[in-house]
Amino acid sequence: VLMPKAGFERLNRLAEENDGKTFANPRNAAAGSLRQLDPSIAASRPLAFYCYSVNQGLPESIETQSAALAWLKDIGFSVSAVEVVQNPREAQAYYESVIATRSDLPFEIDGIVIKVNSLALQQQLGFLSREPRWATAYKFPAETVMTRLHSIDWQVGRTGAITPVGKLEPVKVGGVTVSNVTLHNFGEIQRLDVRAGDMVSVHRAGDVIPKVTRVWIDQRPENSEPVKLPSTCPVCDSPVVLPKDEALARCTGGLFCPAQQVEALIHFVSRRAMDIDGLGANWLISFFEHGLIKTVADIYQLHNHQDELITLERLGEKSVQNIISAIEASKHTTLARFIYALGIRGVGETTAQNLAQQFGDLDALMSASIEKLLLTPDVGAVTAELAYKFFRAPHNIEVI
Repeated sequence: VLMPKAGFERLNRLAEENDGKTFANPRNAAAGSLRQLDPSIAASRPLAFYCYSVNQGLPESIETQSAALAWLKDIGFSVSAVEVVQNPREAQAYYESVIATRSDLPFEIDGIVIKVNSLALQQQLGFLSREPRWATAYKFPAETVMTRLHSIDWQVGRTGAITPVGKLEPVKVGGVTVSNVTLHNFGEIQRLDVRAGDMVSVHRAGDVIPKVTRVWIDQRPENSEPVKLPSTCPVCDSPVVLPKDEALARCTGGLFCPAQQVEALIHFVSRRAMDIDGLGANWLISFFEHGLIKTVADIYQLHNHQDELITLERLGEKSVQNIISAIEASKHTTLARFIYALGIRGVGETTAQNLAQQFGDLDALMSASIEKLLLTPDVGAVTAELAYKFFRAPHNIEVI
């Protein structure tokens, strides 16, 4: 199951028109569509189904992979292009021909799969633990294009990390229009010596994430200036610090910073955290901007604001009831999920599970010393100190 490029661009265009969330790439869009709890949403998405094998039910006269795919096509299924080759040289030539024409395909691909054509030989060769012995994938090198980097913006994440994002002259890379590219951190900017106005080479790492791979310094504008790390947060104006031995600069505003507040809310309700279905990023931002929520604790007071919620654009009584029900259901969660949802720096899902097993309840965890925290598997000195400080911050204690 995949999402064709035209359908992907149409879906994102519709989302933008309705102030909704756009998808980063067709692969994410297809996966997200299939994970929808409401099948009608998945049915409305521009998905396509392509067959690549048949497990049973083949006519006995069919003896090869290529014939099986031709039969599938004859009875109405979609199949991708097939080429039968006789030797490695022909396989290499086909690989190179697909690289040359991949951007013309209606869907994204990141390589080709070479299979033994004989179905009988496939049976003889069998499988390894996770893959067949009779098939191998050959990935393509990432497609690289040149474009201009117009500016560099600074975004603030949930933990206060200040991340530079390059704004590009929109360019197609592998069939997808790219206009933003992450520059990761200030150290990466210095390493590349990238500046606003530069011509840069961009590829999509793994055919998914856009990345700057080269700066064409010989084409640099004469008036260009080196990028400076902002001294204050672009959102809340709090001082920005670059901790020793860390790559990421951070806003010191904490939960005073609206950007960190919003990102903390989005993280809290996410699928792997409290999993509050229907309360997505766009609604959280809207509720935040309307003053209905500021902290994660406020989420559990939204039932007191149902009349105000119903008046918001595109949010009717039924949707409000669904959100309130999902919030109520989220109260029945695990300690590990709740710890992860709090968004403590350095505490991912695995560490949250380890902390839950080590301490057993929230009170014991919140009162734990650094020495006790260090007894938890995979918790080092840095994470122990971050967790210790988190649970002693008056604001965090109040919210919890």
